[in-house]
Amino acid sequence: MALAIGVVLLQAQPEDNQDIIHTVDSGDTLISIAHAYGVTLDQLLSLNELHPEALLQIGQRLLVIRAPEFADDDGEPAPEEEETGEPSEAAERLVGDIERGDLSPAPVAEADAPMRDPADIRPQLCFAVFEDLNQNGMREPAERPLTDATIRLLDAADVEQWIYTTDGAAEPHCERSLERKLYTIEGSAPPGFGLTSAGRLRIDLRDGGLVTLEFGAKRGLEAASVPPPAAYIDGDDGMSESPRSLLRELSGLFALGLAAVVFFSGMAVSLIIRWR
Repeated sequence: MALAIGVVLLQAQPEDNQDIIHTVDSGDTLISIAHAYGVTLDQLLSLNELHPEALLQIGQRLLVIRAPEFADDDGEPAPEEEETGEPSEAAERLVGDIERGDLSPAPVAEADAPMRDPADIRPQLCFAVFEDLNQNGMREPAERPLTDATIRLLDAADVEQWIYTTDGAAEPHCERSLERKLYTIEGSAPPGFGLTSAGRLRIDLRDGGLVTLEFGAKRGLEAASVPPPAAYIDGDDGMSESPRSLLRELSGLFALGLAAVVFFSGMAVSLIIRWR
């Protein structure tokens, strides 16, 4: 881990007394970035005017250290030492300590950010409806959010919890007051559009955390016609009407065939008895 942090700092050294900027990569968090550069979480949040629970985006650029912090007491950058090719006295002492085994353990600093119990992490659901120009179901940079789309959230019993209409500006919209349980989310395209992705999804928020969903829609695309569940479901066992009819027909054919076998078997036995 120390090696990874060293590599990050080496790649982010300022040039010409400029600010240190970190580009967010997969797996980065505010705490990990602050620790990697040796700054506090409060400093990182203050420099970038961020909330402690802000969501980071891959590729986002964060100001980590301002350039003046690398200046000496007179406000001028510290002069660089000339490289002579010979190890410095400090380096020689360090090598000697390593050879003698006199190195003391590295100090352990406690994180200034409070530890959070996973049980306290509230579930969050963020969603948006975008114009899917290439109909690939994935949002590209040029594909804008759409207005007048409808998002419905249902519980496990299909009871509506709330309904949201997009305005194309406040999306992705995030709901942070949800309970830990199973939900179903339904997306409806705006008038004149059809969905290019699934319009009904089951989501599990029982363990908390963040779930982000984006529904794609294409102008002029006709939505698929899905019959209502009542046209299929008949009875408590959930069996559809079509399989029921098929089973009844097969049962009738089986009974008719069995009767024919019994009839012809009886005729054969009767004939054998008469010939004897």
